[in-house]
Amino acid sequence: MKTSIPRLAASLAAIGMLASVLAPSAFAQETVKVGAILSLNGPAAPFGIPERDALQILIDQYNAAAAPDARKIELVVHDEQTNPTEAARGATKLIQQEKVQVIIGPTIGSSALAIMPIAAAAKIPVISPVGSIPVTAKESGFFPWVFRTCTNDELLVAGAMELGVFKNGYKRVAIMHQEDAYGKNSAVFATKLAQEKGVEVISTASAPGNAVDLSAAATKLRNANPDAVLLWTSSPAMGAAFMRAAKQVGLAVPVVGAGALVQKAFINAAGDAAENVTMVSIGNWDDPSPKLKKLEKLLEANGKTPAGFGELLSAASATVLFDALKRVEGPVTGEKLRASLEGVCTESAYLDGKLCYNAKDHEGFGKDSLRAVTVKAGRFQNVAHD
Repeated sequence: MKTSIPRLAASLAAIGMLASVLAPSAFAQETVKVGAILSLNGPAAPFGIPERDALQILIDQYNAAAAPDARKIELVVHDEQTNPTEAARGATKLIQQEKVQVIIGPTIGSSALAIMPIAAAAKIPVISPVGSIPVTAKESGFFPWVFRTCTNDELLVAGAMELGVFKNGYKRVAIMHQEDAYGKNSAVFATKLAQEKGVEVISTASAPGNAVDLSAAATKLRNANPDAVLLWTSSPAMGAAFMRAAKQVGLAVPVVGAGALVQKAFINAAGDAAENVTMVSIGNWDDPSPKLKKLEKLLEANGKTPAGFGELLSAASATVLFDALKRVEGPVTGEKLRASLEGVCTESAYLDGKLCYNAKDHEGFGKDSLRAVTVKAGRFQNVAHD
């Protein structure tokens, strides 16, 4: 049977109208694949496991609250095992096989530096919850593709030196640092700040993040007779090992530590040797702000007890991801998401301080996010500002 030209035209018009109605909805309903490269094993697992758990909870909450025709997010996790080589392998797998449009991670700075050339070449933005200074270096070829969701270690080191050294008038300081990009670059920056203030760095020691016996390092620093020690490690185990060794060898001077040590694992492992260690951090679970209490309730409602820094970093990463996604029109690509991330300037529902980026600044947090914390009687206690 032949179809008349008028009827055929009407049918085609109806199909065209239907397509125009469905097309936006089809885009809205696409699933955005988010890769996460996190340390679920190795020395940084006390960060990586809470990072994964909190990130999954926040994404599940996002998906549950989204409208039926809104984009959903699928999280694909790769265990970097606190190993930059494994992180690089994971980035290649997530990009080439899983077809992710964005990566969150890795947990450690050395791994972030290992994956960034791979992600940048593939035009995949990386939301990076690490403090290592070189990660957002503008002279790197990958700068446009990395967005930090941890406080830059220049900011943290400056805050720690001001709080624990300069404010107290100390003139001789020793540094104990972790042997990776995070620790080495922070030690170099701390030395630079000390020189500018007329403070002498009289001794430096270092160890791997998984070191358990730091007696020799503590003895070396004790023999240098410092006024204070800067302890820069992201590993609670290493931080605790150093504090136990310091107590054992009689290194009885004030210690100011990295903000990453504000987690239960550090106090649990160090015991009373952690007493009076002072840090600068973006949050304190023992004395949480009203926003942090909201995150605590969300985690506990999902069977997780918040205890460390990783949950805070995931809250920051989720905040900027969700904000960037809502402004991407049409199908999500790495390039579109990267451009949208440069327009993020928002407050987290769960963290204090704003997270802001622009074309020249991919740092995220500012000084308004920092809190001074000290260990008293086995708990982290906020230090009142003068």
